[in-house]
Amino acid sequence: AKKAPPYGADVLRMWVASVDYTSDVMIGSGILKQTADVYRKVRGTLRFLLGSLSDYKPEQHAVPYAALPAIDRYVLFRLSALMTEVAQAYETYQFYRIFQSIQRFVVVDLSNFYLDVAKDRLYIRGAEDPSRRACQTVMDALLRCLLPALAPLVPHMAEDAWLNLPYSRPAASVFQAGWAGVPPEWASLQKDDVTLWSALYEVRDAVNSTLEKARMARAIGASLEARVKVHVSDPAIAAQLAKLAAASNGADELRYLFIVSQAELVADVAAAKACPFSETVTCTPATSSSTESSSSPLPFGSVISGDITVGVERASGTKCARCWNYSEQVGHAHEGHGDQYSDLCERCVPVVSQLGFKPAAVAAPAAAKPAPVAA
Repeated sequence: AKKAPPYGADVLRMWVASVDYTSDVMIGSGILKQTADVYRKVRGTLRFLLGSLSDYKPEQHAVPYAALPAIDRYVLFRLSALMTEVAQAYETYQFYRIFQSIQRFVVVDLSNFYLDVAKDRLYIRGAEDPSRRACQTVMDALLRCLLPALAPLVPHMAEDAWLNLPYSRPAASVFQAGWAGVPPEWASLQKDDVTLWSALYEVRDAVNSTLEKARMARAIGASLEARVKVHVSDPAIAAQLAKLAAASNGADELRYLFIVSQAELVADVAAAKACPFSETVTCTPATSSSTESSSSPLPFGSVISGDITVGVERASGTKCARCWNYSEQVGHAHEGHGDQYSDLCERCVPVVSQLGFKPAAVAAPAAAKPAPVAA
């Protein structure tokens, strides 16, 4: 008979935490496999956070809350709400609520959104770029909060991650660190800002759906080959998105949030529909009671009143050899660098130059061989 895989004690503890012990409890190979999948998802997220902090020292590189981009402040707001909910669940011994809340946060807020869009800042920006350091500041906060919250449920994984923090640990063990304190400012995000990011989740889903249509038609491959035009009929949400689109901090611009080379918020729906691929999503407004809870960024219904129209076309310009974004500046001379980085975009040239990398000189063409002399 086929042997069951050795999941380990942490997976079994996570299964215990996932069930509501006030009613009948079920267990089997399929249930344990699902629990192991969640365990690996959480563990993979922790590994990504740890790896992204390899050159980060909190006392040197931490960015003050007021200087963080809007997306970073929103993630800290979501983290604050999670820690409040988890603390309440621990006090009432509702371990299944802890399991569900952490799983939802790791999948929806981190894996599917924040960590996905953060890769551009982490990998493309210079090591000391303020946008990159801001992202690392948030990742450090995520680890310091998630590990104590996870420790009672999966002690081996939490302790393993704690012992691998890439800087001087505040305590020898995660069990000696105590509960992570959450600064009050993290929960101070204005209601309009919370609504904006809930709306962005919806717009991003519509963008991804339209990108997939273009990909299925083989008009594009990766999403970075696309230019996106977005129209939102809700004037209040459109005005908030316009402020976000105008940001110049390397984090909040729509192109980074949608992971495309170019993104534009258009006032005329016809501009979006004129693209080779377009899609319109009609939003169903949420009820007032469904928007009061902060436990999820996605209420039961939409925070947008009206339609979201997304148009997708090929990005203009040439592909950058380093970041793979398309830019019309690729192939042109860059100020202070001439044309020695002609295959890089305007973002990558300063970073590569600062690293001291010099492209190999173009080899001179070989001299033509003389024609043979007839005998």
